[in-house]
Amino acid sequence: MKRIISFLLLTIAGYTAQAQIRTLFQETYESNSLKKNWSVINGDWKVNELGITGNKNTDWAILISKKTLPKDYILTFSSLVDPKAYLFEVITNLNGEKYLGFLLNQLENRVAIEDRSLFADPVKKGTFIHSTGHIGLMPKVKKLSEHIWQNWKIQKTGNQIFVWINNGAIISLNDTTGFVKPKGNFGFAINGEAMIKDVKLIKTRGEASLPPKSFVLKSPVEKPFFVFE
Repeated sequence: MKRIISFLLLTIAGYTAQAQIRTLFQETYESNSLKKNWSVINGDWKVNELGITGNKNTDWAILISKKTLPKDYILTFSSLVDPKAYLFEVITNLNGEKYLGFLLNQLENRVAIEDRSLFADPVKKGTFIHSTGHIGLMPKVKKLSEHIWQNWKIQKTGNQIFVWINNGAIISLNDTTGFVKPKGNFGFAINGEAMIKDVKLIKTRGEASLPPKSFVLKSPVEKPFFVFE
């Protein structure tokens, strides 16, 4: 009887854990998946069985998912960025023009979080993307550029956001001002060429949406400073 009860308790716990996470989107890389799942804002984007490849023209290559982000989520994917590409950016919580950007800066060997805008009229603004708020005040950390696959994990829980690359805790943000709007869309921007694969969006709730206790930054966050765009 004790064994039966223990088995039932473990089974219930397993179902509970599964109920706290749900996959909302997973890219299949079929021939029509770009048109079906994404909006191409700019640049040259192609898909095959290996992944999605983006290449800029005179401006950023920008790809936005048609899937809306939940309040709390985990976004995972892998990227392989050409060494000549200056920036690779993850777009999250895009509402209207505003979004939260995670920038892999290969020129400055840095990962940064920035308060960004994606403009519908790049001719008027000079380019598609600008940092438009909290300029010079958002977190930045040093990270040496490597021409290898970078496995990303981005977790949003409440007003906190955590980022891992290749299983290492890289950078985080506690949004005390509320400038990161709930939901919105996610996507990618490249100032050069990169390949993206294994894109998966997971909705979390309950214990699964709590801040990760094991998240410990290995690199110190750079002190904020004011810079002009």
